Formats: sequence, C-alpha cells, structure tokens
Amino acid sequence: MNRKEFLTTSLGATLGVAFLPQLLACTSQRNIYNALLPLKGEVSKIRGNVSSFTNRGGTVGLLETKDSFVVIDAQFPDFIQPLIDSISQVKGKPIEFLCNTHHHGDHTAGNFAFKNLTQKIVAQKNVPELQKNAAELAKNVDKQVYANILFEDQYLIKSGGERVTAYHFGAGHTFGDAMYHFEKDNVVHMGDLMFINMIPVYRVKDGSNFRSWISVLEKAISTFDKDTLFIFGHAPDKNLTKGNLENLTEMRNFLEASADYIKKSLAEGKTTEQLTENLVIPKFENRKAMNKDFTKTFVEGIASQL
Repeated sequence: MNRKEFLTTSLGATLGVAFLPQLLACTSQRNIYNALLPLKGEVSKIRGNVSSFTNRGGTVGLLETKDSFVVIDAQFPDFIQPLIDSISQVKGKPIEFLCNTHHHGDHTAGNFAFKNLTQKIVAQKNVPELQKNAAELAKNVDKQVYANILFEDQYLIKSGGERVTAYHFGAGHTFGDAMYHFEKDNVVHMGDLMFINMIPVYRVKDGSNFRSWISVLEKAISTFDKDTLFIFGHAPDKNLTKGNLENLTEMRNFLEASADYIKKSLAEGKTTEQLTENLVIPKFENRKAMNKDFTKTFVEGIASQL
C-alpha cells in the first residue's frame, strides 16, 4: 500500500496523544513510556519490553532492551517521526536494528527517517528489489532506504541481551513477507500477513497467493504456541492490532472460504465485477472492504489463481 492509497482508506489510526491509562501506570517498563508523553500516534504495551506504535501506516513493533531499541516497520517518514523523536529522549539507547516485514510503502517509506540512526536494516532478501520496483513506478526512488541485512528463510537478531528471530515461510501477502519473534516476551510481529476485520490488500504481482498465504499461516500456527501474542499489520481499530493464535486461524479460514466462495460464484455465472460491488464472504461478514479498488484486486487476484 503506498502513502496515497493508505491515506484514502481511513483505517482509523488517529493523530493525537492517546495513551491508555494502564500504560501510563506501568512502572515495570523502561524509559520509553515517559519519553513518549507528548506524542502524535499511540504506543501500547504488548508484553514485557515489547510495544506497538500506531499512527498512519502498518503497525510498528518496538523492543526496548537494556541498552538499545529494535524497531519493526517504519510507516511513512512524517508519521514515524514522533516515535523516533521520543526514542531519542531515552539517553544512551540507540536504535540498533530496523526491520521490515515486507516492501509496501506504508512499512518501508519511513526507512528514510532512520537513515542517520542505524546502519542495520533487516528484511527478507526479495524486499529491496520489490521496494525499488515500486519506487520507480511511484517516481520516488530518491526517497528510498533499503535493507542491507538480507536473509532467505531465517535470521537471528541479537540486541541488548535479547533475541529476535525473523522467519520467512514463503510468499503470502508478498514475495518478501517476514514475521519477527521477540523470543523473551514471546511476541510475534506478523506484518501484513494479518489483516483483522478487513479484506486484505491482495496484489498478485507482489506475490499474493491465497494457497501459499494459507500455508504460511499454518506454519506460523504450528511454530508458535497458545501463549504467543501477535502484532498485526492492519485493523480498522487500533485496539485490534494485537491478538493470538485464534486470529491466525480465522485469517487462514477466511482465505480458504474466500477462494471457495469466489469459485462457486463464478461457476454460477457471476462476474468478478458483480462480486466486487458487494463482497461479503459467508460466515466472515465482519470483514469489511477498505475501498473498492482493494476489493477488486482481491477478487480478481484469487479468481486468477483458481
């Protein structure tokens, strides 16, 4: 999703100071919460030293170790800047790693804001080329900063005595999807492999494939456990960007049901245009379309892969 597309979808992330009362009361967390007190956007504690940041763009994951920060995804430069400014107030704790879950602009455009803050940017090996191709189409190549630590299937990040393991279980949402497991606190950032209560962004040219997406989610379900908490890329309500294995199962089942419904509807003589006009997947009525264009690419993409 590029910046223009994202801003027109009204995903519900609200600008302004928006701390939860229980977050302000948490004294066990490190200095980041005090530093984030006048902030545009919202930081929410997930568990232990892991938090999420929501503003405009994909949900950001944040690990504060004893002497550093690890940031997952970067939104857009102007929307990630409040978080960067707040982190800078925590003395003696630099941002050691920035990690991207995939190449879409609402997750990587903000890399530009980190260019003088860290030289360690992690992503799956397909991400830089996909990001460059998208930037060439958008004519903003000069505003790109690319990952320089690339991995194929798995990569271990060590920072401040903590471990974050990156996994690529195959293409799902894109050819370069990665999830990041904060091992000590047992939290996984899923990026845009997870959309909650929404029709997901689906672009075949970027790697979207419902069969492999289902497989990726099944691998994640078998890799992590019932105590694992997950950070999700997008939800219509910022309070829904955290969840558990049940959410992964629901997303997996939704993709399967969508393919079945689209196949059945086409066999009955309906067109992709008719399906796009008012797409409702039976038993998944909670999932709403962000906009008609995204629904169109979802329907046409799945139809092309049946």
